[in-house]
Amino acid sequence: MVILYSRIDFIVILIILTGIFFFLNIQDDRMFEKINAQQDISINNNFLFQNNETELSIHNKTIIVQLLANHLETKLNKSAAILEIASKLPQIKTLPNASLIDPSIHGIPKDADISKRQVAQNILSSDKEIEVIFFIMPNGDMYFEEPYSRQENLTINNFAFRDYYKGAISTGDSYLGDLVISAASGLPQMYMAVPIYSANDISKANNTDENLIGLFVGGFNIFSTFNKTLQSLPLLENETVIYIDNNGQIIASSLPSSNVTNHDQLNGLSSLKTFKDVIDGKSGYTIENINDKDMLIVYAPVKFKSTTMGVLYLSIK
Repeated sequence: MVILYSRIDFIVILIILTGIFFFLNIQDDRMFEKINAQQDISINNNFLFQNNETELSIHNKTIIVQLLANHLETKLNKSAAILEIASKLPQIKTLPNASLIDPSIHGIPKDADISKRQVAQNILSSDKEIEVIFFIMPNGDMYFEEPYSRQENLTINNFAFRDYYKGAISTGDSYLGDLVISAASGLPQMYMAVPIYSANDISKANNTDENLIGLFVGGFNIFSTFNKTLQSLPLLENETVIYIDNNGQIIASSLPSSNVTNHDQLNGLSSLKTFKDVIDGKSGYTIENINDKDMLIVYAPVKFKSTTMGVLYLSIK
C-alpha cells in the first residue's frame, strides 16, 4: 500500500505541475502580446506623440512595468506551489536520518534516503527554472542536495546564517531569500525555503520550532531565467529595465550580462526614493539623478508573501 500511495502522489503532483506550467506559458504569451501592443502604440500613433509624448510614454511604461511585476509574481508563486506540494509528500515529511550526515561530503551519501532525493530529482526534471533542490536540518546543517554534484561542490555545511533559513523559521511559511552567491556553484542565485513540520500537525498554529523536521529549499538562477525575459523587450537604446531585491541588488537586467560598465552605473539604487517607495509596496514614476544623469524611473512592487522586490524601467532624460 505504501508503494501504491507513493506512485499516486507522484502522478497527482505531475498533473498539477503540468496544469501550472500550461497556465504560466499562456500568461507569458499574453504578457508579451500586451507589451508589444504598447510598443506599437508608441511607435505608430504619431499624432498622440506630437501632442502628448511624455504622458503617453509614461502610460505605456507603467503598463509594461505592471505586466513584468505580475509576470515575476506568477513565476514565484508557481515555484512556491511546486515546493509546497512536494513538501507535503510522505517521502519528504518522514524524519531525516541525521546519523547519515557526513561533513566530509556535506550531507548524506548519494545512495542514502533515496525517496527524498527522488522527489527532488522529479522536480528538477519537471521545472527547468529550479536548478537545485536541497533539504536542510532544523539546525541548518545540509542533509542532501540534488543534483548530487552540487552537494559535492559545497564549501560549507551549515546554512543557518542564510536569510531564507531565518525567514522560513520566523514566519513558519515559504520564504524567498535575497540574491546570494551560491556556496556550490559560485553563481548568483535566489532560494525559496519551505518549512516542514511533523506529519501529525494539521494547524499552522501548532507548527513550532520543536516539531520542525527541516527545510525543503529550491534554488533558481534568476540571472539566466529572468534576464532572458527582460532582454527580449523591445527597448530603446537609452532605456533599461531591471528587477531588484529588497536590498537594492540587481536580480536581472535588460542589459547584456557582459555590459559591466552599464551595470556599474546603476549602483546605489538602495539610496533612491524610488527604491524606498517600491519596497513600501508603492508604484508610480519620478525623475531621479543617478551618476549625474537625470532618469525617468517608472516602478512597481513585486510581492511574494512577506518579501517585496521591485521592477524599474529607467530612461535617460
